[in-house]
Amino acid sequence: MATDSADTLHWASAIEQRAAEAPSSNHPHSRSVNTKEYDSVLYGPVVDYSFRNLDALPDALKVTPRTGLKPNQYTAERKLMSCSLRLSHNNLSDLSGLKQLIDTVLVEPRRLFWIDLSFNNFFNIDPVLILCINLQVLNFHGNRVSELFEADKLASLPHLRSLTLHGNPMELLKGYRSYIVGIIPQLKSLDYSTITKQDRSTAAALKSFTKQKRPARRRYHE
Repeated sequence: MATDSADTLHWASAIEQRAAEAPSSNHPHSRSVNTKEYDSVLYGPVVDYSFRNLDALPDALKVTPRTGLKPNQYTAERKLMSCSLRLSHNNLSDLSGLKQLIDTVLVEPRRLFWIDLSFNNFFNIDPVLILCINLQVLNFHGNRVSELFEADKLASLPHLRSLTLHGNPMELLKGYRSYIVGIIPQLKSLDYSTITKQDRSTAAALKSFTKQKRPARRRYHE
């Protein structure tokens, strides 16, 4: 475990350093990611490992990504020219090996900005996702996350704009949408539904109400 932690910290440091050296861009479809010199990389076909019966991420390295209408684009080093990754409809329950996977298959792993983890067996949101600092779209619907606070981990992703969590048990909890909107204010869309001014107003009211109730509870138990 100590080795895994050290590797994670090293990876995070490396990503931050390389991101700081990245070129600037005003690309209309990805304003929060520097893309000017990397358009062909960012907008290549999705690297698709869906429906592969994967039980663990390292298993993905043993199979060839699915091919869609547009063929996968490889570099001379056999890395894929894409910054989007689909791992939906598998049997994954944790994200151990995510670093190895994206470092191995993607030509620009730090630029991963779209990942689909829907319809797996995740009971929590792995904090390794926050190391994907350019992540803008995360599909996490159809899993088994039951606690709202699991979404707190995503609040530190500065560019996250679209998130799906429907189909998780947490969706049935009272105040679900307002909680997610309040804890991740940078979101523009939740569960494929645009976040409105009313959503943000309700989220702010819920957050204020929760803050007011917490000290009262402490005094009551004391």
